[in-house]
Amino acid sequence: MDVKKLAQDLIPLVGGKDNIKGVLHCMTRLRFQLADMSKAKIAEIEALDGVMGVKEVGAQTQVIIGPNVAAVYKEVINIVGDLKDQAGKEEAETAKGEEKEKQKLSAKLLDMISGIFAPVIPLITGAGMIKAILVIMVALGLSDESSEYYILNFIADSGFYFFPVVLAFSSAQKFGCNPYLAAMIGGVLIHPNWNALVSAGEAVRFFGIPVRLFSYGSSILPIILTVWFMSYVERFAEKVSPNMVKAILKPLITMAVTSLVSLIVLAPLGSYIGSILSGGIAFLDQNVPVLVPTIVGAVQPLLVFFGMHLAIFPPLQTIQLAEMGYETVCGPGFLAAILACAGATLGFALRSKDKNVKELGFSTGFTALCGVTEPAVYGIIVKYKQIIPAVVLGGVSGGLFAGIFHLKRYAIATPGIPALPTFVGEDPNNIFIAIGTVCIAFFVSATAAFFLGAEKKPAKAAAGADGQGMETESETQVNLPAAEPNTLYAPLEGEVVPLEQVPDETFASGVLGQGFAVKPSKPCVYAPFDGTVIQIMDSKHAVGLQSKDGMEVLIHVGIDTVDMNGEGFELKCKEGDEVKRGQLLLSFDPEAIRRAGHPDITVVAVTNSFDYASVNVEKTGPAEAMDKILTVKNS
Repeated sequence: MDVKKLAQDLIPLVGGKDNIKGVLHCMTRLRFQLADMSKAKIAEIEALDGVMGVKEVGAQTQVIIGPNVAAVYKEVINIVGDLKDQAGKEEAETAKGEEKEKQKLSAKLLDMISGIFAPVIPLITGAGMIKAILVIMVALGLSDESSEYYILNFIADSGFYFFPVVLAFSSAQKFGCNPYLAAMIGGVLIHPNWNALVSAGEAVRFFGIPVRLFSYGSSILPIILTVWFMSYVERFAEKVSPNMVKAILKPLITMAVTSLVSLIVLAPLGSYIGSILSGGIAFLDQNVPVLVPTIVGAVQPLLVFFGMHLAIFPPLQTIQLAEMGYETVCGPGFLAAILACAGATLGFALRSKDKNVKELGFSTGFTALCGVTEPAVYGIIVKYKQIIPAVVLGGVSGGLFAGIFHLKRYAIATPGIPALPTFVGEDPNNIFIAIGTVCIAFFVSATAAFFLGAEKKPAKAAAGADGQGMETESETQVNLPAAEPNTLYAPLEGEVVPLEQVPDETFASGVLGQGFAVKPSKPCVYAPFDGTVIQIMDSKHAVGLQSKDGMEVLIHVGIDTVDMNGEGFELKCKEGDEVKRGQLLLSFDPEAIRRAGHPDITVVAVTNSFDYASVNVEKTGPAEAMDKILTVKNS
């Protein structure tokens, strides 16, 4: 990639020098602050060689470059002059909330909902799949009165019954309050004594104030409203509690005030709103069943690209499933859309004469068949825009078929071939309707993409930056046995999760490299192998490394933490340092990250993944620093 040419081509497309108020970069993106964002020619920027994508977030136009972003940034600064101080000032203002207030309310709402639901989707999926397997087992002869059925059923039910507790924890992380207190308050809404009051149905008062009786098992809106309110109560308690008794008084005020206001006001209000939404869904389901799956089948891939699918659909499908025992608002349309993505990607790959495109198309297409569409969307569909009509046509065709025959989904899981059991239910024909939806969406989109798939050159994925090591003296923080070649060890302690769980589409899709993420339990980041520090951000939140074997890795603490301008981060290394496995690279303050409104999930991505035949994550779940997590195999 010619970084100088990219910078020269990029500046006119963002409106020229005079339109650039400031520019910063994180580990993967150029972040422009433009006087007039409408002057940015997004489509032309995305077509530039070296650009992976463009996002408009709040007051920023973010151009996704990849690990070479620092080199492009330097060329941009050479052309427009040093805007760093001005950009830094505006970034600080953004962190304080001045720029955020300019965002539309709808954008804030979508960001909030997606941030809350993204971490809990695996719970819904796992519980839903157990339910689906149970239905199949009963159809094959298992008695629904057997102990096996009883045990598996309450295991699955636990995921939904205790959903308010889990959702409270996730909401607290998004709203920046104590997640453990929030989980406790979620437990208040499903406490057996509360459910006993609901079952009795007698009038309940608290010091003369009437308390409305609702069952909040599997509820969504009541707990989100409650935790949102709790975030303000906790801040108030922090201010008014004397330091000597703050450890006691702060949680007391937070728990007591939030719980009572929730039971008396917020939870009933959320339940009323949920009933209205449920009624609207039921109306559409009964009167125009064809409409919703057809529309969802058409627009779902586009919503994935804009990162809105996690904000719009999870609340609606969960509400309908809790109320009706099945859902039609998401599952049927999703099934059509995802198979349309798979079909279009594979059809395009079949037509392509480029070996690399074929390999990428077939690999991401088969991944999409299993329900994971982001690699196909980012790797093929948005790069070769001529096949987007094929995706839409396949989604509409499959969605229309699903709507005509009123396809239902009885459990929530990411739609794809492995999730077809979620369409097994009381109606024995339902599974055959689902299979018909799959076939129509797949073959229509594959055929259309094959004929539309005359290639044009896509933007290339950026390669990693080069760096020369310098001799430094740094102490290794832990004593370790000899390292294995082509191996990446956990750079910090915490829960290792798949990259797909990161609440940022660019990282989650793997477009910047395969890898994993860590939900940290200790705020220290260590070198995951012997190698060289090739890049460090001025904002101190991310480090780029290259191993002695040539593996290039990005360690990125938190999401959008570039906005913090280094506050809460302390570097223990510098660019060019040669480091040993287990050497401390940086430390961070999790509370500072949460106060700034960001998740502290840490991304570990192999940015030169395409140099390897395979990148394998060998361990997920709880991990100590320096546990063996990932290996690569050379081509």
